[in-house]
Amino acid sequence: MIRGGFSGSILHVDLTHRKITIEPLDAALAEKYIGGLGLTIRLAYDEIKPGTDALSPENPVVLGAGPLVGTSLPSSSRVYAVSKLPTSNTIGWCGAGGANFGYLFKNAGFDHIVIKGRADQPVYLKIIDDDVEICPAGDLWGLGVEEADAVLRKKYEDRIGVLSIGQAGENRVPFSMAFVDRISTLGRGGLGAVFGSKNLKAVMVRGTRGIKVADRKRYKSLTKSFLKTIREYPYLKEWQDLGLVKSFPMIPKEEYFGMKKRRMACVSCPIGCKDLVEIPDGEFKGLTKHTSSVINLYTPVLYGFKDYRESVKCMATIDAYGLDMFEFFGIMGFVRSLLDNGVIPRDLPGSEIALDSLHSMEEWARKISFRDGFGDVLAGGFKNIIDTFGKEAEKLSPALVKGMHPYAGPNSALPWNLFGTMELGQILDPRGPHVGSGGSPTYFARRPLAVFPKHLTRMGVPQEDIKRILPGYGSPDQQQGLEVGKLLKYSHRWFTLLGSLGICARAAINRFYNAELCAEFYETVTGIQTSLPDLRQRVDRVWTLLRIANLREGFAENDEAPPESWFNTPGFKNYLTDEPLAREDAEQMIGDYFEEWGWDRKTGTPSRSLLKELDLKEL
Repeated sequence: MIRGGFSGSILHVDLTHRKITIEPLDAALAEKYIGGLGLTIRLAYDEIKPGTDALSPENPVVLGAGPLVGTSLPSSSRVYAVSKLPTSNTIGWCGAGGANFGYLFKNAGFDHIVIKGRADQPVYLKIIDDDVEICPAGDLWGLGVEEADAVLRKKYEDRIGVLSIGQAGENRVPFSMAFVDRISTLGRGGLGAVFGSKNLKAVMVRGTRGIKVADRKRYKSLTKSFLKTIREYPYLKEWQDLGLVKSFPMIPKEEYFGMKKRRMACVSCPIGCKDLVEIPDGEFKGLTKHTSSVINLYTPVLYGFKDYRESVKCMATIDAYGLDMFEFFGIMGFVRSLLDNGVIPRDLPGSEIALDSLHSMEEWARKISFRDGFGDVLAGGFKNIIDTFGKEAEKLSPALVKGMHPYAGPNSALPWNLFGTMELGQILDPRGPHVGSGGSPTYFARRPLAVFPKHLTRMGVPQEDIKRILPGYGSPDQQQGLEVGKLLKYSHRWFTLLGSLGICARAAINRFYNAELCAEFYETVTGIQTSLPDLRQRVDRVWTLLRIANLREGFAENDEAPPESWFNTPGFKNYLTDEPLAREDAEQMIGDYFEEWGWDRKTGTPSRSLLKELDLKEL
């Protein structure tokens, strides 16, 4: 019996036959997979037939919000989608700050949506409590993300949540994304294209029912203490004022404050890391832009833009089309290189390609999003460009992981070369490269090993496992080391725990949570008796199931081979020693990661004994 946390229903939508059904949530299955990300992965596993093409009607999209979403717990608004993704051809997760979407979705009475089929014309899905309807979207099709969002907010009044795609998603560009409440991105790997392939422009939700808590007295006591801890954090005001700018000193604070219109937050978040900015002067004076972080608006500066106003304008255009900004700039840099080296004839593109030019980048964002002329070639992504121009193009390609441009590494967007868990995770997370920290202390920082034990304990890592991650830990006679591959297992476990509950993984907020507290909150809200070992086992079941799902798709050893350029000069460096990373080092870490999970060290196949232990033997 479901007592609290869960709304209690799963919504099934068949776009092909315009059929809507609601089924009760299986309480035993919800407990077994926690909810949120965990249960979304299980539902997707059950729905996706092996070998399904990512852009076919048969490929489902499963959306879900965890059992803490809809409560007043700080930053419990996370939304997840799982589908077969077109760029990587893997079954991957996509996560976003839920802003209002997750909260309103849960309040409408649903924990998950399973969307299948393809509509015969553009549609959007309207969910207002139990009033669910597949609606014509002819007036939305062809609009950008913010435009479509604005039309729906005007029609249904502002108190709604909206998940929408831009023109790139409509035209099935495999590096297109969906946006949550026009702010948060959902879908590196091509979720926007999956929506477009279904003729699904948006999902709009409004809910009024509320979420029950199983033990209200205990919940009140826990939240009171927890909120006191957050209020007393000495850097709280600084985080509230600066958001992620606090961690990126290269962004001039005077520029940020000059264009900051207001800080924005997901429902229940005490930090507010999102922004509404307005360009204060110059040619684009008055242009406003919602963003999940102002640092994203400076991405074009990494590629040569000199004026931050032009950078903001460029990002407004890229986001409106629904393009993945890192993939877009990576592709444009690749094509520029192919032109310079004579692989592509200079007159073939038809328009100038200049990465430091606003006019050029906006024009190419348009051409790609609408598959206009040579933009159609680029819209196919790195793989299509290499297939079109052959071996010479392949030689000049930047590092690719699962068909995508990694965030960090040689010739990647972010200037970071220490090899920690995020860098290794770019190849070992089934979805491919992403910037999720997973709570790891190696995330874009070099920290002394002395702080690692406390950090890992907070993430719920048992003491005996900490000793394997940090060889020499606790021994004054041994030099302490760091096993990145082993650490990544626990980073993925912590991320999966937070995602399954619905808690934001951004460092500004997850620093206040610890694994013991998460187990206590889960038990208090849901009424499901849960110790930390119980929660760990359920999390391990979830991540192992995601592994099984991709092995079932034919996922093989070479799909996790590190790119050769990672070991060239300059390449990645050892996190501790600054010595150049060798391929053998990375391969050792991959084996360590598999082994730490209880999977085959070479293939990553879970052992039969592990499947039995995790109650996955029937799969």
